[in-house]
Amino acid sequence: MNVTYGADYSGGELKPDQLNSYTRYDLRFLIRYIGFPGNPKCISHYPGAYQAHVQAGRMVLLVLEEGNADPAGGRPNGERMAELALKDAESIGYPDSLPIFFSSDAWLGNTPLATAMAYLDGAAAVMGKKRTGAYGFRDFIQGARLGGHAEWLWLAGSAPTDTEVAQGWPHFYQYNNATLNIAGIPADLDWAYPGVLEALHGEGPPPHLTGQPGHVPPWPLAPENYFGLITGPNVSHGGFHAADRPYIREIQQALIRKGFVPGISDPSSVWANGTYQELTREAVLRFQRSIGYYQTGNIWPDDWDRLLA
Repeated sequence: MNVTYGADYSGGELKPDQLNSYTRYDLRFLIRYIGFPGNPKCISHYPGAYQAHVQAGRMVLLVLEEGNADPAGGRPNGERMAELALKDAESIGYPDSLPIFFSSDAWLGNTPLATAMAYLDGAAAVMGKKRTGAYGFRDFIQGARLGGHAEWLWLAGSAPTDTEVAQGWPHFYQYNNATLNIAGIPADLDWAYPGVLEALHGEGPPPHLTGQPGHVPPWPLAPENYFGLITGPNVSHGGFHAADRPYIREIQQALIRKGFVPGISDPSSVWANGTYQELTREAVLRFQRSIGYYQTGNIWPDDWDRLLA
């Protein structure tokens, strides 16, 4: 696969000619820190640096990080950090069409996933979901992806599988098995998957979780809505509205066909009744567990693609 290489670093600032002189990889984009201009790891600490890189032909994207436990602050911290990021990004002339990544620079550990996702939701409430990116390890990125909490995904740690890349995620990957040395400054190697930088340049939509195009019906719900318990919130479509019931029945029939409903093998069984109750949720959990998926008990677009393919 032809990926586009880039780098991120925090030990100082590199000049465009220093990056041009580095020949091991053709570095076409940078991801630089933002939000704290008094901190030398931030590009805003170096007046003119952002514009110099852009004029040299490199895309520069921004990431915000105060510490390893930023997501532990939940939604209030997400809102606070987004306000810092926007103010600092505006000061260097960063376009309001480009994303800013919010970081979990460690496994979540004792931070509940719901708290970490609330952190992203707080950021999105301030700057808009279309500009909200998530950077971190698989637990943070999977949560952001499955729950629709961020538009752009930058994964660290173990590389995505070919299947995951074919689904359209992540958009960026940080290679953690070696460190680059560029003019004396250590840097991480990153790459963007095909179509990502073009989308950021406005030349097409961002790659999304497309699953197996042509093999499954189109996702029928609005963004940030999902199929889940009928007793759930408004974004949980469980069959309260008659229009949702044929889709839920299709989910239930797929669960039967694939053996996730013990004791029932006929997809036309009355078990597939078009309402999403606890037995359906339990079958969905079996399905998600069987493929090593994040176990929500709900059906999101990528669950839909995999289950119905």
